[in-house]
Amino acid sequence: MSNKQYGMLLDTTRCVGCQTCVIGCKINHKVPGDAHWSSVETIGNKVMYQPTGKYPNPVLAFRPRLCNHCSDPACVKNCPTGAMHKDDNGIVSVNQDVCIGCQYCVWACPYNAPKLDTEKKVMSKCTFCMELIEKGEKPYCVESCPAEARIFGVISDPSSEISRLIAAKHAQPLLPQFGTKPSVYYV
Repeated sequence: MSNKQYGMLLDTTRCVGCQTCVIGCKINHKVPGDAHWSSVETIGNKVMYQPTGKYPNPVLAFRPRLCNHCSDPACVKNCPTGAMHKDDNGIVSVNQDVCIGCQYCVWACPYNAPKLDTEKKVMSKCTFCMELIEKGEKPYCVESCPAEARIFGVISDPSSEISRLIAAKHAQPLLPQFGTKPSVYYV
């Protein structure tokens, strides 16, 4: 098993909340029903598209959310069948042939990333578009972002573009206190 770890940098100063990433992922992966492998939330407000603060200083900012493909994933540790697993690229995946749809992975995940496939009655989740990465392409959410708010790459390589940007921008993971060592960073 290699020590490669793919990751993503999400620049909340660039995200405009358009949800193109969400729709691109849902359509291209044919995510069934009401499930979404990614989402966008308004920072500081539970109501989408509602600013925080008061005139003359209101703030409207967005945070894309997706599986954090953690280095120490709680979903993998808590999966009773071993369906949730981490591959040699650091991608956390679900083997739907082994999954029983118990949803322990959802309860364990601080990011609420795994979603129930209501048609197959098993879990599904973001794969960082591994099928595209294997062809040298970028994930759908990265390619479709009109604001170029997403950078994807190998974060285990300190000389990679994404690693340099994470360091230069002092990017931080979301919810690091859960100890899962997320591979998605935010500015």
